[in-house]
Amino acid sequence: MKEIKTIYDAKLSFGFDDVTGFEGLILEAGGGGRNIDHAKLYRDILSKLKKINARNVIIYVAAKSTVSNNYASNEYRKISFEKRTEFDFKIIDLDRFILNSNEEIRKKGKVNPQTPSGSVHKRLLITSDLDENDWNELFGNASEKLIISQKIINNQDEDELQYTYQKVKKRLRQSKFRKELLEAYDNTCAVTGSTVIELLEAAHIQPYSGIHTSVVSNGILLRSDIHDLFDLQKDGKRLINISADYKIEVHSSLEGSEYWDHNGKDLRLPKEQNDHPKFS
Repeated sequence: MKEIKTIYDAKLSFGFDDVTGFEGLILEAGGGGRNIDHAKLYRDILSKLKKINARNVIIYVAAKSTVSNNYASNEYRKISFEKRTEFDFKIIDLDRFILNSNEEIRKKGKVNPQTPSGSVHKRLLITSDLDENDWNELFGNASEKLIISQKIINNQDEDELQYTYQKVKKRLRQSKFRKELLEAYDNTCAVTGSTVIELLEAAHIQPYSGIHTSVVSNGILLRSDIHDLFDLQKDGKRLINISADYKIEVHSSLEGSEYWDHNGKDLRLPKEQNDHPKFS
């Protein structure tokens, strides 16, 4: 279990939950008014999910069973809203959702659900398409994976160093972003047409500057070597560029290479108009 540091006096971590058997974000029990930061942190979590339009979100009351409340199943533990238990935060009315979910947490989290009052178990598990690095970043933590060894940095000139940072950032942002681009592009490289999923990566159009920039319209699904060329520049131009009208532009320095065959061809676009990449 990896703790995620926040500004709140409430424990938040990411990992495997032995109560439900699922992996996700775990907000430890606060105990009503004894820890008001529990409620604040919960609201902040939901606000962040809304900000990034998170999908496939499920929230469980993950309290341990008691004699009076044995939590018959994980299905019973799920928070529901508008007859759903899996949420797309892009279309959710956040204020209504918070009010509704707090009421369900209060009811389902009772030590004895048959009594009108009593202790409340507020330990929650949130599963989604976000991983540990995503959550760390949302709360402002520096993921350990972002730390580049001084050994790697030594003896690199400015261009090499910039490329190293780009590679590291690129690898870190593959989880949620990549899944969404794989879906939008039907598991196909937008330049080469390659369908070898293991080689397909999520490329940012505008430079990555936080999880809010990892949206489908700011990305393209590219084969790993094409992604590298898309990130690299020579004479102020990408080695592989895409024009505003979705034409592939291969740098003149690559003329005569296998990449030159793609020059001037149309980019393969997602079926959904809203998923089309946005180039200036």
